[in-house]
Amino acid sequence: MSVCKIGILFSGGVESTCLLYYYLGKNYLVYPIYVRCGFPWERLELENARNLWHITKGRYKNLMPLAVVSLHRKRVKLNSLFIPLRNMTLILSCANLLLSKGIKELAIGSLGIYPFPDNNSEYLKQVEKLISSGAKQDFKLHAPFMGLEKAQVIEKFGKGVPIELTFSCIRPRKVKGRIVSCGACEKCKERQEAISLLP
Repeated sequence: MSVCKIGILFSGGVESTCLLYYYLGKNYLVYPIYVRCGFPWERLELENARNLWHITKGRYKNLMPLAVVSLHRKRVKLNSLFIPLRNMTLILSCANLLLSKGIKELAIGSLGIYPFPDNNSEYLKQVEKLISSGAKQDFKLHAPFMGLEKAQVIEKFGKGVPIELTFSCIRPRKVKGRIVSCGACEKCKERQEAISLLP
């Protein structure tokens, strides 16, 4: 019997962590990938993602090592939450790694509710077609949370997921060896609001 393999774009945030547990629960052989693009928050975000990986590995034998793909060495300045070609860049980076391992599926935690041009089902379908065409083989791109709010993702897919350990902040810092979010940026506010809406 063949084992289903899938890559997960994993940052340790709410959506990507729920996504990780979703496919682990379906008994996929799961390959998490963190993509470094040069943003200032990535060092601590990656550290938190690694901590989450270690905790999860203790629960699931079908979790593969966390791969890290680095695209930039210099820090990138961010003037707004909109990052041009963000999803395209992340997906292509993961696809290259996965195809080199013979893995033809990637899942991302996009919700499709934000007004960014690369954050909708049609765009992702086009990216899927381009990758399949360029690779001369079928490549599947999954976004099972598309159309949901963050709170709905937690409600429907968060059972057994350590939501309290998820992390998403553009100005994180370390205090006495502990990673702390700023609590004031848009990412922090979205996460806090979603968790507060749960019963």
